[in-house]
Amino acid sequence: MRSCKTNFPFSLGLSLAIFYAVESNRYAEQLYEDLLYYYNKNVRPVKNASESIKVKFGASLIRIIDVDEVNQVLTTNLWLEMQWFDYKLSWDPARWGGIRKLHIPSDQIWIPDILLYNNADGEPHISILSDALVYHNGLIVWKPPSIYKSFCPINIEYFPYDSQSCTLKFGGWSYNGFLLDVRQLPSAGSPIINRQDESGKEYQYLEIGMDLSGFYQ
Repeated sequence: MRSCKTNFPFSLGLSLAIFYAVESNRYAEQLYEDLLYYYNKNVRPVKNASESIKVKFGASLIRIIDVDEVNQVLTTNLWLEMQWFDYKLSWDPARWGGIRKLHIPSDQIWIPDILLYNNADGEPHISILSDALVYHNGLIVWKPPSIYKSFCPINIEYFPYDSQSCTLKFGGWSYNGFLLDVRQLPSAGSPIINRQDESGKEYQYLEIGMDLSGFYQ
């Protein structure tokens, strides 16, 4: 009899844990279907067609893959991060089993078409199948890894005492600045600098330093 009394509470606790997991998964499946049933990923998530959607954009340098000083091409592995709000992907956690966030494949929702303007090799290799993290208040956080080849003027005349400056210029492709307002995400230890191009258009600049001497032939 003692053996039965000792094992019973453990069995009950295990059953409750399994039931809760199944129940949460059922809510998640229903929520996923409810959010995307009438969703059109080709339309900007704004209530007014003239309204601008604000996108916070950041890029972390994982590593430099190659520096081609002959063709003036820099190959980098970046970890991008984009944040924006999609009012069509919001819900009340109290009605959905307390679910506060959901992973949704990025090819199922609207995502900003932010591209590298000084791309040197056709299409960038972006993992578009990576999931976006969707919060109950409509906040979308998407962090796709990517590999870029960008044009970079390289002068090694004064090597090893030279300093190279390579700029990666990102921006929206299909929408102008009135419809897609892209802002730089802050990076620890690297201040954001506001600058203007030759036409007077303002852009944000983030400076990151790395030693490139190991890539020179």
